[in-house]
Amino acid sequence: MAADAGYPGKGDALPALGALAGRTVHVVKDLSLSEQLYLYERTRRLKVRKTSCQLGGSSSIQALVEPLCEVPDADEDEKVENPDSTVYLLFMEGSTRTRESLRNAAVFHGVKVNEFQAESSSFQKNETITDTMKMLAVYSTERSVFVIRSPLEGVCSALQGVMEKHAARFGIPTPAFLNAGDGQHAHPLGEMVDIYSLLEKSNWNRSEVHLALVGDLAHGRTAHSKVEGLKVFHKVKVDLVAPDIFSYPVEFKNRMVAEGFEVREFKSVEEYLRQPAGYLADKWYFYKPQFAKCGDLGQAKVEELRSQVSFRSEWHNRLPKSACFFQTLPRDKEFPLIPLSLDDTAINGWDTVAANAYFLDVILLGMLFGKIGKGLPTGGSSARERLATAEAVILPRSDVIDLESADLPSFMKSADLTKKDHTRDPKRAGAGGPVPITDGLIIDHIGLSRDAKNVWQRLRMVRSVLGWSKYIGSEGVYVSTKKAAGLSKGIMTLPSYNLESLKVMELKILASVAPGCTINFVAGSKVVAKYRLEVPERIYNLPNISCRNGLCVSNPKNKQRDVYPYFERVPFYQSSVLSGGKEAEFLFTCKYCSWPHFYESIFEDASL
Repeated sequence: MAADAGYPGKGDALPALGALAGRTVHVVKDLSLSEQLYLYERTRRLKVRKTSCQLGGSSSIQALVEPLCEVPDADEDEKVENPDSTVYLLFMEGSTRTRESLRNAAVFHGVKVNEFQAESSSFQKNETITDTMKMLAVYSTERSVFVIRSPLEGVCSALQGVMEKHAARFGIPTPAFLNAGDGQHAHPLGEMVDIYSLLEKSNWNRSEVHLALVGDLAHGRTAHSKVEGLKVFHKVKVDLVAPDIFSYPVEFKNRMVAEGFEVREFKSVEEYLRQPAGYLADKWYFYKPQFAKCGDLGQAKVEELRSQVSFRSEWHNRLPKSACFFQTLPRDKEFPLIPLSLDDTAINGWDTVAANAYFLDVILLGMLFGKIGKGLPTGGSSARERLATAEAVILPRSDVIDLESADLPSFMKSADLTKKDHTRDPKRAGAGGPVPITDGLIIDHIGLSRDAKNVWQRLRMVRSVLGWSKYIGSEGVYVSTKKAAGLSKGIMTLPSYNLESLKVMELKILASVAPGCTINFVAGSKVVAKYRLEVPERIYNLPNISCRNGLCVSNPKNKQRDVYPYFERVPFYQSSVLSGGKEAEFLFTCKYCSWPHFYESIFEDASL
């Protein structure tokens, strides 16, 4: 097998620590493709070695299978064997299989294992998650790995930046955070076990996979993660089998299509089984219905929905000969989606998934401690980038804008003052127009809207957020006379404003609060420079902004310290959480929980 690009050559010294040491795994894509393949390949080798020993056989069977990737540190034992390192299991929601698998994997490594039960913990004393992590992290002199399951979404992502600075302050290694399920958002650990099991069932052939997702696809965390996890296969076919109330969210379905997946949809298992021979998936994954999240359903409706996503014994002969079923556990013993009579047949793949979790947990913990994963191509965000992100959320930048520089911030576009469109209209100085200024700033095109009330609110917001209420100057709302005919706009003047003191962060905040506005620099009664401020790539560090997802760790009602709203601009996409059919050029997604927002909705005053 040819060496993958980025791997060290033979004879090259391997680094002291693996590439994932101290990494936070919040979603599947926090591991690069090469890192995922390494994880699966080392898990495969560990399982073969352990099961062969238990059966009294040889592990030479490994040589019969083409490896998924190179393993530069194949001779490195995965066991950490460091009593000064710690695995913390913080489960704020009930779990048996995930927690026990991880606990046993941690014991294998010979590290301290602390189980932190939410029912009897400091969370019951109104302590924030951040304060708890800061306390626990300093109880170990070596690296800690925190495995967290939480009803709040985005916890691991939020802790990533905060804890890096804390660790540096106390001289301890940066802790790693592993998401074992956060609200309805993601469960990368469960997804990676699923993908490993699919690879195993495919005899480690990544060329293609055909998978049917059946049941409650609306609320299944690992169902949502499939769009990322399945990318290890070169060709992917996905059949979505669910009635409307359990249908796969449109954003994930569209992402699958964009990734080149072939996607089909069916309303029930019975409808799906009407497909001709050769059209059915040989691998099925069943998701238990979460009726409690579907509103007030009558008993008759519940029974109808359950029948639509359940498999019957008499349908067994319609399946491909190699068919294998997986399902979320624990299952409902009274209403199982897969008949109990199939437990002892070759179709049972779910017991294997449960067993695989232990082996994968062993390898992943070894990677997060840095014991293995040496020589992997660099992937994920660097420590510098993560620290910069954390500081940007908390601390404003103080850089003064350099108007002479050709390298302006990406949200600033310089206007050509020689063009007619950018010359001053003499009528502006007449009655009812803005008061002319000799020196200072003129901000134009603030809050374009058909409703003048909204423009006035945006003007007040600009002064309040930027602290410009201390300046004397004029402001007003006027009818736009050029390209935005029929709309009202705000104009604000700040006479005698010291242009040399204007900071990059101030302009970025202005661009966030009033995107599309123009800022005119006036000296000697002439406009000497003019810039249009476009929608910034990120919006943060502003008062009165918040994520609209009530489960997000940054939502104010959850009262988490050191977690500040942070939004990233993305191209518009359809989402199940955005109603009304409205479209826009951009959306802003929450950095922590990925919840999409229209620009206006990130501000707490919905009228803006």
